Formats: sequence, structure tokens, C-alpha cells
Amino acid sequence: MFKNRGNNHKTKLTGVEAGFFKPVISVLILAWPVVIEMGLHTFVWIFDTAMVMRLGAHEATAVEYGALVLFNTLMIIGALGIGANSLVARYTGAKDLKQAALTGGQALAIALIFTVAFYFTAFFSAGSLFAWVIDDPITVGLTNSYFYTTLNSGGFAFLPWLVCSGIIRGSGNTRVPMKIALVANVYNIIGDYVLIFGHLGFPAMGVQGAALATGSAQLIGFLLSVGYLFFRSDHLPFNLTCLFPLRGSEILKVLRLSVPAGAEEFTHSGSRLITASWITTLGPIAFAANAAAIAAESFSFMPGQAFAIAATTLVGQRIGAGLMREARELGYWAAAIGTILMTSIGMIFLFFPYVVMSLFDPPDPEVLRLGALCLQVAAVEQPFIALTMTFSGALKGTGDTKTPFKVGLYTNLLIRLPLIYAVVYIFELGIVYIWWVTALQYAISALLLFWIYRRKDWTLLEPLPSKVRLV
Repeated sequence: MFKNRGNNHKTKLTGVEAGFFKPVISVLILAWPVVIEMGLHTFVWIFDTAMVMRLGAHEATAVEYGALVLFNTLMIIGALGIGANSLVARYTGAKDLKQAALTGGQALAIALIFTVAFYFTAFFSAGSLFAWVIDDPITVGLTNSYFYTTLNSGGFAFLPWLVCSGIIRGSGNTRVPMKIALVANVYNIIGDYVLIFGHLGFPAMGVQGAALATGSAQLIGFLLSVGYLFFRSDHLPFNLTCLFPLRGSEILKVLRLSVPAGAEEFTHSGSRLITASWITTLGPIAFAANAAAIAAESFSFMPGQAFAIAATTLVGQRIGAGLMREARELGYWAAAIGTILMTSIGMIFLFFPYVVMSLFDPPDPEVLRLGALCLQVAAVEQPFIALTMTFSGALKGTGDTKTPFKVGLYTNLLIRLPLIYAVVYIFELGIVYIWWVTALQYAISALLLFWIYRRKDWTLLEPLPSKVRLV
């Protein structure tokens, strides 16, 4: 699976040494494996949701909320992978592979330390959080079961897996993370099938079975990724000395990019967590409809996430090589292609919402109806989500992780949270209006990021990060 082929591990940049520049090809070469990788993750999440949805609204709410708390929290810390991706890409572009490996190793070392701290914090505090937020005691018990089973069976490994993937992608290789995702997610799907309802001689474990399959799949993904970095990569000279001892200057470089990216993810994840808590007050039917619609919409996120990652890597590599004009153009091309693809998927949501929602086999006709209405609103926000993701990724490739954070912070605090609060508690409107608020937030975010990217002075960028500051 890890055999190196083609140009994946050569230190040249696509089209540069050959004397020509083909931005569309450069973007697609890096993006298509990420589309497949994200598609695999999305499919497993949707498969989980569809399977658990058949158990009932309480079970669906428990899995959705438990997964939201666990994985969104880990994704905040997992922004270390964004910093690693950006820096490894810059050093790879400059052909300083030893420094690229050292920087990636330090990011992974920090991730391992944070993983241990997170595990013990979550183990002793998550139960109290669920009891405080969720009113229904049945749902609280199911949520606790899902969360702790996922955490203890390997869910904690999601954080270092994110960082390992960022290191590998930063070197210009997006195929290996795709292959690893394939293995881990196929395992997850099989685990869901045999453990949730009981097949092939295994007991029917319900929510706990879904958790066991998901948690152990994260552990498998991490072990395969770190194994590739140490034993099969002939590109980055990766070894234990890259991880330990810890080097203050390298850690600060990673944190300088990762802290704002983590703050951005904290802003978005915190906002999702708060709004999910508010939505629980609308009842299990509304929450289940929202969860199913989110799972269905997540299919459209694949191109946006893929081209955002491609933009971060390609822009970073071009800047590292001193090719500022090409770096700037690659950001625009990634945004354009991602927007076209996501808008096309949005058309399916607009015209065939009931067909898409019926794939989840919701237990209540009202869940199907509300989910379909939410999905039609999701069609409107697709081009804005694409622009937000890709321009955010392109800015991170330049080393600017603060701007996406600020845009996310302001749009969440000034638009999303106050308006959703008003929808739920003041006007007492339904779940569909919450989706319209989200569409408005993405539209404003997209316009702001496009305007900032367009006005950026590329002549001031340095090929390699020379200043180590956190402010």
C-alpha cells in the first residue's frame, strides 16, 4: 500500500523545473486523492448516522452529540496538522527536506503530549458536561456510552493521526493519507455492520457497537500513518530524533501557525457545540433531522476540504521556492474548481432533497420532511462554503492563519450565535431557520476572505519562515 510510485516523492514542483506552469493540473493532482479521502471519512460518518438512525431518535442524538464533543475538540488541537502542513510545504518547496522532517516531528511530539492531556481531561469531565447540557436522561446515558467507548477504544488517536496526515500532505503526497483512510474506514464500516445490529456471530451492541468500531478505526489510521513516516517514506528523513528532544525554536514555529488555526477551529467547533445544545431544546425529532441533514450535506464538503488542503500545500511550496505569482494564482484556481464542484452537488440537494434524505431511512416522517427542507437551504450555501474553505486554505499556505481565525470569530460572534439564539429562544422558530442563518454566515465569510486574499501584498512574503513569534 505504501509503495512509492511516480512523482509523489520527488522534490520537484509540478511544472516548475520543466519550464511551464499548469495550475489546474497542479491543483487536481494534489486534490483528487484528498477528495477520495474526505469522501471515505464522510461516507463512514453517514453510514454511522444511517445505521444508528434506525435505532431511534434518542440513539441518533446520542451518537451525533457525543461525536461532536469528542472529535470537534480533537480537531481544535489537531490544528497542529495545519501548521505542520504549511511549514513542511514551505521547506519542501525550498528543498530543505531535513528541516521539513524536523518541523513535522516536533509537531507530532506536541500532538502526542496534548493527546495524553486530553484523554485524562475528557475521561473525568465529559459525563458531567452531558448531564448538564442534555435534559433527557435516556439520551444522557446513551451519549455517555458512546463517548467513553469511542475514547477508550482508540478515539484519542484521531489527534496525532491528523498531524501525521498534515506532515505527509505538506511533502506533496496526498495519496498515502487517502490509502490509509481507505483501510481505516473500510474497517469502520465492517465494524458498524457486525456490531450495531449483531451479524456474523457478534452480539448486537447498538450505540456502543458504533462507538467501538469508530474508536478503533482512528487508532488504526494513526498507527498506519506514523508507520509510514518512520518506515516507508523515502522523501522525508523522518526518525525519532525529529520528535525528541523537543526544540523550542521549532515548536514556536509550529505554534505560531497552529495557535490561530486552532483558535479558528475552536471558534467553529465551539459555535457548533453551542448551537447543537440549543437545538436539543427543540426535541429529538428536530435534532435528528438536523443531524441527518448535516450528514447528507457533508458529501458536498469533500471538494471544499480537498481543494483547501491542495491550496495550503501548493501555495506554501511555491512560496518556499520563491514563485510568488504562481502561488497567488494557485489559490484562485483551487477556489474556482472547488466552487464549481460544490455548487454542482448543491443542485442535487435543491432538486432531490427527499431522495437524499431517504438514504438515511429516518424513523419518523417528520424527520424526513424537516431534513429535506434543511437540505434545500444547504444548496444555497454551497458556493459560499467552497470559497470560505479554499481561500482560508490558500491564506494558511502563505503562513497567515490569523486572518481565517478572525473572520471565523467575528462571523460566529456577530452573526451565527446571536441569530440562532433569537431563532430558538426569542422567535421560537423551527430548525430550517437555523440553516438560513448558517447560509448567511458563510456568505459573509466568503466575501471577506476573497477580499482579503485579493488585496494581499505578495511582495512582502518571505520564502522561508525566519521570525519565531507567537504574536
